[in-house]
Amino acid sequence: MVKICTTFSVNNAKKINKYIIICDHASFNIPKKYNNLGLSISDLKKHIGWDIGALKVAKKISKKLNNTLIHSGYSRLLIDCNRSLKAKGNFLKKSENIIIPGNKNILLKEKKIRSIKYYFPYHKEIEKFINQSLKKKVIPIVISIHSFTPVFFGKKRKWHIGILQGKDTRLSSIFIKDLKKYKNIITGINQPYKLDFGGDFTIPFLSAKYGTPHILIEIRQDLLNENKSINYWSNLISKILIRNSSKESLSYCVKPSNRIKNYYGERNNL
Repeated sequence: MVKICTTFSVNNAKKINKYIIICDHASFNIPKKYNNLGLSISDLKKHIGWDIGALKVAKKISKKLNNTLIHSGYSRLLIDCNRSLKAKGNFLKKSENIIIPGNKNILLKEKKIRSIKYYFPYHKEIEKFINQSLKKKVIPIVISIHSFTPVFFGKKRKWHIGILQGKDTRLSSIFIKDLKKYKNIITGINQPYKLDFGGDFTIPFLSAKYGTPHILIEIRQDLLNENKSINYWSNLISKILIRNSSKESLSYCVKPSNRIKNYYGERNNL
């Protein structure tokens, strides 16, 4: 079953999930009324507009685990679902060397319109599925799939996969330990990005609010050019999750953080 709306899509919608897969930067689409924010389609299809290959991996993981996937429906250049609304990285006016004309003189009123239409519904849908599982006494494990460009501002990135972690390392430590067994894989721990409150939203917010086990995974985009490699990474991630699903450390929620919830509440109040 696939539920599609203008803001997000849900694949394999189930009322109870051991795993909930999310993909914040799944699409490069822009609503027609915004005229592609003044950009060409070729620019939107670059990594500035979305996480290339991430949705394909996320869909395959969802299918292998037979659990729900929720993914965004529009480009992060319209509004970034993995940034708080007041974060510097949201409503970008320039990404690398590309100017975003449609965001250049964006007003507060327009930011509020975009947040109501394209931002909050996506996060509410994720929370709906988390709450459904928790009501049935099932602790859902949240897996966020992203991808990163192999070259950023002219600098090559050596990592094949990045495991981003915050204070709760229950699931990330399992992944790091398992990935070390693969000598041909270069794993970055909080590389090429750090998981932090200023630069990220979805995973830090959900972990602070619910305390569920979680992980944010980044895969280098040049490793997602073919179905064979997409299958490789989706199989690998799925196997690690399945192999460790009965671990006691993943069977409970940690105490939610009111401090972090309040922090994000302030940053999402335009």
